[in-house]
Amino acid sequence: MEQNSSLKSKTLKGLFWSFTELLANYGIQFIIQIVLARLLLPEYFGIIGMILVLIAISNSLVDCGFTQALIRDQDVSQEDYSTVFHFNLIISILLYIILFISA
Repeated sequence: MEQNSSLKSKTLKGLFWSFTELLANYGIQFIIQIVLARLLLPEYFGIIGMILVLIAISNSLVDCGFTQALIRDQDVSQEDYSTVFHFNLIISILLYIILFISA
């Protein structure tokens, strides 16, 4: 029974911190959008919006689930860590080159 209580406590604590991180992230993004809308001309604000869409797509391609798979797996080797690191690095460099050329 003690183990279930400890697991429940850890789960609730993790859920709290995940929710807090998500809320803070969206709150900060919202505030930044308001500040940018006040400071920039409409055409520049639109350009920033398009850039943010491209960055969001790039982030979702880089974070395609390999890191979460490493966290969930019980038997992870150093080769697995190295493979995920190099994959993320190569994808990030390729996306940077694509965005740089398309700019």
